[in-house]
Parts: sequence; structure tokens; C-alpha cells
Amino acid sequence: MSSGITLSAGVRQNLLSLQATADMMATTQNRLATGKKVNSALDNPSNFFTSQSLSDRAGDLNSLLDSIGQAVKTLDAANNGITSLTKLVQSAKSIAQQARSATAPAATYDALNVTGTLPSETISSTIAGGANDLQPKAVNLSFTNQSESIGAVTGSADLSGGLTGADAGTVQIRVTASGVDKTFNVALDGTEADTAAVVAKFAATTSGTVGDTLDQYLTIANDGSGHLALTAASADVDFSISAAGSGSTAATLTAVGLTAGAHNSTSLLDRITAAGGTAGTSSLVLSVTGQTDKTVTFGNSGGQVSTISELNSWINSNRGAATGSISGTTFSMSLAAGSGNAIGFNATDVGVTTALGLNAATANYNFGTGARGGMGSALSKSFNSELTLGEIDTTLAAGTSISITVDANDGNGSQTQTVGLAGTDNLTSVVNKLKGNATLAANLDISNEAGKLKLVAKTADVDFSIAAGSATTALNMTAGSYNSTSLLDQIVAGGGSIGDTMTVAANGGAAQTITFGKGTGQVSTIAEFTKAISNLSGVTASVTGSAFSIGVAQGTSQTSLTIGGATNTLTAIGTSAQSKSGVKHEGDPNSTRESLQKDYNDVLAQIDALSKDASYNGINLLNGDDLKVAFNESNTSSLTIKGVTYSASNLGLNKQNGTTFQDNAKIDETISAINDALTSLRTQASKFGSNLTTVQTRQDFTKSMINTLQTGADNLVLADSNEEGANMLALQTRQQLSTTALSLANQANQAVLRLF
Repeated sequence: MSSGITLSAGVRQNLLSLQATADMMATTQNRLATGKKVNSALDNPSNFFTSQSLSDRAGDLNSLLDSIGQAVKTLDAANNGITSLTKLVQSAKSIAQQARSATAPAATYDALNVTGTLPSETISSTIAGGANDLQPKAVNLSFTNQSESIGAVTGSADLSGGLTGADAGTVQIRVTASGVDKTFNVALDGTEADTAAVVAKFAATTSGTVGDTLDQYLTIANDGSGHLALTAASADVDFSISAAGSGSTAATLTAVGLTAGAHNSTSLLDRITAAGGTAGTSSLVLSVTGQTDKTVTFGNSGGQVSTISELNSWINSNRGAATGSISGTTFSMSLAAGSGNAIGFNATDVGVTTALGLNAATANYNFGTGARGGMGSALSKSFNSELTLGEIDTTLAAGTSISITVDANDGNGSQTQTVGLAGTDNLTSVVNKLKGNATLAANLDISNEAGKLKLVAKTADVDFSIAAGSATTALNMTAGSYNSTSLLDQIVAGGGSIGDTMTVAANGGAAQTITFGKGTGQVSTIAEFTKAISNLSGVTASVTGSAFSIGVAQGTSQTSLTIGGATNTLTAIGTSAQSKSGVKHEGDPNSTRESLQKDYNDVLAQIDALSKDASYNGINLLNGDDLKVAFNESNTSSLTIKGVTYSASNLGLNKQNGTTFQDNAKIDETISAINDALTSLRTQASKFGSNLTTVQTRQDFTKSMINTLQTGADNLVLADSNEEGANMLALQTRQQLSTTALSLANQANQAVLRLF
């Protein structure tokens, strides 16, 4: 305003009022435009700087909020990675389970064997000695038969010069052969030139039956001097020459030098019937050891025997292992020495025994005098190759006894047994009587050893002794003690003790115990040891000679064999404490399992790849990176999240090579490792979840803190828009009123001007 202009007081007052209002309106407009009532330190230094400090902190926290948000995303990426890894591991588990369900190759495990050498046992025994024993002797029989006779006649005429017509006629010969009568009419016509011609006529004469000629029954010959000689063909043939008028011509009989009469033979059958036998009924049964009994009937019917010659043929066909023949009047039979060997005869009647000489026969057994005599009046008798005590020593004929003492180490002590014997006892009888004693039979093997009494302890635990006496002498037994040495004796001698044990465990089973001792169920001999190991379950066991073997067979599951026990005892039986396991041999691989193993390895490769890809903003919590999250502007509050390395190998899942998936046990190990990996993933997911919750909580806290700080800062400097709007309206009203007042003041001045 120019100093040369003078305003009235009213105008000036109104102008000042308008200026003040304009200033206030400008301030209000600035507040409305900025939203702040304090825009500089000039407005309100305290509020301005306090608000600025709060806003700065809020800005710092807002920057941290971005970092926290990135951390959340990093954790989210790790959680997504773990979720995906879990699915891959579950897929690997499914593959392994499929492989486990597929048919496994027929793998086998080696058979195992433990051997040992048992110490030798000695089992007491004795056998009769000397030559004078009960050993079977050869049966040599010799019988003297009654002799047979053959009917014969020699003509008195020399027929060398032949016959004449005056000699013509008939010579009738009646023959009884094998009980059958036949008549032969020899017709001579006087033209026979010599003896030979006459012989020919006789020989060719038939009985009327075609082919039945006289020479079949009689031997017709020249006696060497031109005389006609007729002889029965066998002792079974009788013949007679009919007298003149009874069938023969007298002149002809005279011409050939024959006289009427009987010329009968005496056969074996004749002798039998003469002694009281009956043809067709009398018989003899021949018994030879080793064959069924043979029967011959004496008679003239088919298959029957009537002569010594026929009997000899029958004997040769039916004597079995024996030898036999009839030479002259001697009937001989022999049978080799042997236990139980015998030749027996059973006749139906005395006629048979008399005719064959059996009632006076002797039987020489090649033992001393050895003669036992024949059958005597008996019709049946067996000639044995075994001798009796009485035959060895006649003083024993009335009987005797033998005493044997046994000690079986069974807690019963020594037991003396006396067995009575008879003079008629052969070795078989002696053996049977000794076996009949329960104590002896329980402890000794009693036998006939080639005709000699043999006693053997049944086990190495048995000792025995034989008392001196006549029976002992007769049997050629040596009186004295016969002690055994048992397996237990050898073990104790080797440093072991009664009560020591041996244990055997097969294929993971419980140990089975064998106890060495004399008690019930314990082992003291090789025989008992053999039985004990044969009773072991789950193993095969045997004893051959002094060698024993305990083994397990080849199998489809792991084989094992463990031997334990007292060291000295195991050493004594040739073995030691030891454990063995069978080597596994795989079968032909299963193609399905091979394919699934490849799929499994492919999944492991994906696990490795996924764990490397689970990074966010350069941080991979699944590949070993750590994450640090700051929660305040001074970095005094923070959280460090430790990363993990989740490759397949770090999860305990290894690539399967070779034939791993062909083995059920290894697949089971793999499934177990997968379960552990799943547990690890779930545990880590829980940790990351807990960390994420913490970070998200701090994120929410920081957001709230920023809001609080910003609100507090704003409250110090922000204008109340309602209030400022009202102020603006009031100032505008005031300005209008001031303008009106100024206009009124100016009107007063204009009134003065109108005066001009």
C-alpha cells in the first residue's frame, strides 16, 4: 500500500481482517491438501520430529517385513519340497513292496558239517579156543545092505555045431518082471547053424506084444564055450523054463541043454518083503538139510523102487547137498560140516531098515572115535553134524553148570549168573540156555561162532568174567576177566569229567544238550552217542566207525551250525567249539524284480533332483542352506532356520545295485530304510511348519507394529479433515463478511466522493 494513500480506519481494519482470514485460509487449505497439520518443524517442532522418528522406524520395519515375507516363501518352498519328496519316497516304498510281493529267486544256502573222531572203545569178548570144540563135523554115514541075487541058467549042450531037424520044437520061458508075468515061446526049426543062431532066435522071440522081446528081460548069450546062457536083466526079473508037455518040446529042451525049473532073482524089494515089509507100501523118507524131505516107495508100480540100482539112481537125484551112492552092499552118504547140517531117515517098517542095513549103521563124525551107532530098532533117526557136551567129555553126561559174572556199570554192581547145562546139550542148546538168563541176555551177545561159543559185551560199559569149571573146560573157554573201555572212560582219561556236556544248535534254533555220564538219558558209549546225535532235531547225524558227523542240509533260508561244550570233552571226541554259517547262492533273477529295482533307482534320482530344485531366492533349505530372519531394525531379534540335505543317500536311501531286489531280506531292509526316511521327512516338515508359524507370527506382529508406529506418527502431524473443513468454511464465511464490511467501508468513502 502506497504510503501516499491514506485509508480510513474502517477500511484499514477490514483489510487487515481480510489478510488475516486469507492467511488462515491458506493454512487450512495447506492442511487439507497435505492432510497434515504439522508439515515442518516450524509448525510444531516437537510433534514434527517425534512423528518423523516414528515414521522412520515404521519404514525400517516395513523393509524388514519384505524380508520376512521372503522367508515365508522360502519356508513355503521347502515345505512344498518336503511334501513332494514324501510322495516320491512313498512311491519308492510302493515299488519296494511290489518287488517284495513278486516271486523271489530260489536262493540256497550251503549245507554245513562238523566232524569228529571218537576215541576207540574196546568191547570185552571171548570165544572158545582149541581143536576140541563143538564146531560142526561132516556127517559120514555107511550102511551095509543085504545083497541082491540075479536068476541065471547055462545050457549043458554045445551048440557050436548047430541043430538038426530032429531038434525042432519049442522052448517056453515064463518071465515075471516088476510083478508082471509074460510067456515067450521060442520056436526052433532045426536049421540054426550055431550057437549065435540059437541066441538070435531066443532074443527075438516076443510075448505076443509087438516089440516086447525076450532079450529085454533076459541076457541071452554064448557062455564062451558054445553053451546057451540065460541071465535075468535085473534083480527085479524072475524066469522059469516050462517042462515038456507044459509048453516046451522035450527033444528041443535036450538039444539046447536046458532043464525045466525056476531061476528067480532076489531083489531089494524081495528082501524088504521078506523082512516084513509090503510092496507098494513100504517107504523111506530122506531128510537132508537145505531141501525138502524126499520119499521113496518100494514096489513095482511106476515111480517106485524095487532094486538097489533103482534106489541108487533115486538117491543121486534126491540127495541135495549130500553125496551118496550104493556100491556093492555098502550104502554111503556124506554131508559137509555146518551148523544145523543133518541127514535123517524115516522108514515105514523094519523091513526097510533091515534090508538097507540102517539098523546096524554107524555114523563117523571125525571126532575122536565119533561113532554114534546106527538107528537100531528105531524107524526114524537124524544124524547131526553138531556134537554134544557129553560126546566131548563123557564126565559131563550127567550135566554141569557154568558161572558168568557181569558188571554193566548201571549201579547194580557185579551179578554172578549160574546156568545149568545137560550132557545132551549141543552148542545151539548151550547158547539158548545162556540166552535164557535175562541178566546175561541183557548184557552179552551170546552166539555160535563156527561151532565155538562166543560171548561179547553188548556195550563198552559191560565187563564180565567166566569162572573156571568143567563146562568152561569142555567148551574150551578161558576162565578170567574181560573188561571193556567205554567212550566215557576215554573222555575222563582225556581230562573230561562225568557230567560234561556238548551242545548243538542248528539254523538259529535252541541249543540241544548231550550229557556224558552214566545216568538215565546220559551218554557213556559210542552206541549211546550215536543214538543221542541221531535224536537231535534239525540236523543229520551219523557215526561210521570212529568218525562222526553232524550237519545241516542245504536250504532256502540261512543255514547255521554251532557246537559248544566242555573243551576237554570236545577235544576227546575229536572236535571243538565252533560256529558256521552257510554261504548264500542266488537263484536265477526274477525279471519283475529287476525291472522294479530299476524303477526304484529312477525314483531315487528324482529325489536328488527335486531336493536341489526346492530353492527360493537362492536359498534351498533342503540342500543344506540355512535361513536367517531378522525381526527388528537393529537385528537383535532374529531366527536362524537350519537347512537339511535331503538327497536320497542322506535320507538313508541308497541306489540298489546287482541283485539286491532278488533278496527278500534286503528288500525288507530297504523298506525299513524308507520308513525311516518317511519319519525323517515328517519330522522335518513339522520343524519347518513350526518355524513357519514363528515367522508368520512375527510377520503379523511386524505388520501390527508398523501400523501402530505409523498411526502414532500420523496422530502427531495429521490434520483432522473434518475440523479443517469446518475451519475453511468458517474462514470463507469470515472472508465474505470481511469483504462485505470492506465494501461498506468503501461505500462511506464513495459517499464523501459524491459530495464532490
